[in-house]
Amino acid sequence: MRTGIAGEAGLVHQKPGIFNDPAYIRGAADHSLRRLGVDHIDLYHMHRRDVNVPIEETVGAMAELVAAGKVGHLGLSEVTADELRAAHAVHPITAVESEWSLFSRDIETYVVPAAAALGTALVPYSPLGRGVLAGAVPSVQRLEAGDVRRAMPRFAEGNDRANHDLLTPLREIAEAHEATTAQIALAWLRAQQDVFGLPVVPMPGTRRRTRVIENATGARITLTADELALLDPIAAQVTGHRYADMNFTSAGRE
Repeated sequence: MRTGIAGEAGLVHQKPGIFNDPAYIRGAADHSLRRLGVDHIDLYHMHRRDVNVPIEETVGAMAELVAAGKVGHLGLSEVTADELRAAHAVHPITAVESEWSLFSRDIETYVVPAAAALGTALVPYSPLGRGVLAGAVPSVQRLEAGDVRRAMPRFAEGNDRANHDLLTPLREIAEAHEATTAQIALAWLRAQQDVFGLPVVPMPGTRRRTRVIENATGARITLTADELALLDPIAAQVTGHRYADMNFTSAGRE
């Protein structure tokens, strides 16, 4: 059997919008199978929530794909705790993909505890704060004209500098470990496995092989309780929301 991983259910790039209806779910899965050249998808994700479609209908269609042998496991993205529980009642949800980092911790209030109770793993996207926690974006002026971060409040002029100034404890801990700030930010996320009692699999994006190696080798770093305490206050001091429209996220609907 040839297998792959796909997460096309939800976002549509050719025709902007979010679609969770059963017909789209089925069509997106078949498209992924053809595009990947496989006959089985290991983990099939709903990337964003269309609140106009009951989550039970969406997951019901995804569950049909499991029954048909096209999909092995189901994942959701940016769902609320209640949405996750309702979805899980239809079919077990293996993973929830949501933004989670030293800069973005809103899911810890409701979503993470719900996932832990259900045995669902967390797959944090943007675990490096869209580059800031890696020290890669000191100024919004350095972003290319078409960079999506320019439209995010957190990267607005003034906010970018204020948030960059929050990295001092991260740099100090990185220096003590002879590591990069990105490695420490990922080590903090991995430490949340023990805090909340669930698997945490960060998903840092990169275009360079050297960064992949850097992120992977950071898995060897274990932070002390004192170091974790130094990093804990950062999120509360961050300036600007993740998105201009927070209804795009679980936090905007909780």
